Amino acid sequence: MSQNGQRSYTIGDIAKELGVSKTTISRAISGKGRISKETQERVRQFIIEHNYQPNIMAKGLAQNKTFNIGLAMPEEFGIWDLPFFQHSVNGICQTAAQNDYDVILFRITSDNLSQMKRIIKNHKVDGIILTRTQCDDYPVRLLKENGIPFVVIGSSLDTEVTHVDNDHISACKMLTELLLNRGLKHFALIGGNMEYFVNKSRLRGYQMAFEEHPGEEVTSVTYLNVIKEFQIVKAVDDALSVGTDCIVCMDDFICSRVVAQLSERSVRILDDVSVATFYSSMLLEHNNPLITGLEFDAAKIGGIACQMLIDILDGKHVSDYVSPDYRLFMGNSVK
Repeated sequence: MSQNGQRSYTIGDIAKELGVSKTTISRAISGKGRISKETQERVRQFIIEHNYQPNIMAKGLAQNKTFNIGLAMPEEFGIWDLPFFQHSVNGICQTAAQNDYDVILFRITSDNLSQMKRIIKNHKVDGIILTRTQCDDYPVRLLKENGIPFVVIGSSLDTEVTHVDNDHISACKMLTELLLNRGLKHFALIGGNMEYFVNKSRLRGYQMAFEEHPGEEVTSVTYLNVIKEFQIVKAVDDALSVGTDCIVCMDDFICSRVVAQLSERSVRILDDVSVATFYSSMLLEHNNPLITGLEFDAAKIGGIACQMLIDILDGKHVSDYVSPDYRLFMGNSVK
């Protein structure tokens, strides 16, 4: 009996009740194999009337599936990456649960895929979601070589890779245009690891805004692959030394460190220099002044990526998805 007092049926029970074999019931549930429409309908009606929920292991055996999705997280992510990954994982797990899938989380680096290889070898998952894309993507190559269905969160130049991403180019172009239209003249862009595709997209959006801006007096200095604290310190010092009136940061971590460096130098945000970020998160939400930046729905992106992977596993055709949903938070850190 189930917890609500109703009888819990097995495939064997249903077969006995309907006078057919267990194989016939399995075929009716999985939708695979030859079975008459009449028998298919009898099984369907029985399932509806008795609220039958097939055991996930039996269902997996019938459909040759594990009903597990692998979620690859970059091992090197730090606290500054946590807001994005936390929300995207929530979206992935919620969508997976709605489709009777479980999520197996594992970690990878660009040169260490031992966990992924073990999961593939032991057939632990039906497909995998990669949460970060690189220009030279070894994880992508491994999955393609092994024929594992996968979806990436982020963009890719590989036309064979199904990806889900925010429209970083349009969003960063829009924010940069807003800054230019405010009369700011001397810009500094500080960006992180350019091996990551997202940073290339953000850089392209920034550059496009300048290419289309008619002002001849506008200048821009760019600091890329700024990863360590000392590199941020040097970039801030250099930017201030050349008279920068607006520092644009590629992400929330860089922005939080830039804000700290300006405070240490008694440089007043807004009065002395404007500050904006191409990615805002909870790391910046309590800053005073509030930082102008772009906000993206990471949970939605995660949920879409998961649903696309499940659709692929079900044999459906899917197309790449680039979300137009982003929001400009206009704080008081820009003149």
